Amino acid sequence: MNLIHHPKRYLLDTLVGLVLGSMLLFGSVYIYRLNSDSRDLVFDSQLAMQGQQSSNNLGCVACHTVDGSPGVGPSWLHMWGRTEKYGKGRTVTVDEAYIRESILDPPAKIVEGFPNVMARYYLEEPEITALIEYIKALGNPVPPAAQ
Repeated sequence: MNLIHHPKRYLLDTLVGLVLGSMLLFGSVYIYRLNSDSRDLVFDSQLAMQGQQSSNNLGCVACHTVDGSPGVGPSWLHMWGRTEKYGKGRTVTVDEAYIRESILDPPAKIVEGFPNVMARYYLEEPEITALIEYIKALGNPVPPAAQ
């Protein structure tokens, strides 16, 4: 029996298409909302504003939220200076070197609890510097007692 022309196969293909189309639609709406929220922020630093624009243009906000809400990757709100766990109990301080490494070599230090899904980016130095300044501008970590 040729499965390509089987009526049940058409039904299955149609259902899978509808599910995938729905996921794409709802995912796009969610990403648009994240991009919209991140564009509302205003910073004193022109370099941070450039980093904000790069974050939106590159799609960083699809995974890294700027309001502390959960995402595919760690939220950038209050990330700067925070100590993150990665690997087998190792830790890293979120600083310029860590952010730079995460952009250029994403799988080097994956924060515990997050998947290894970030694409490697080949950005020019000014754009990397602007993204770092943007993450800095999103604030220092909140002390544990205040959380």
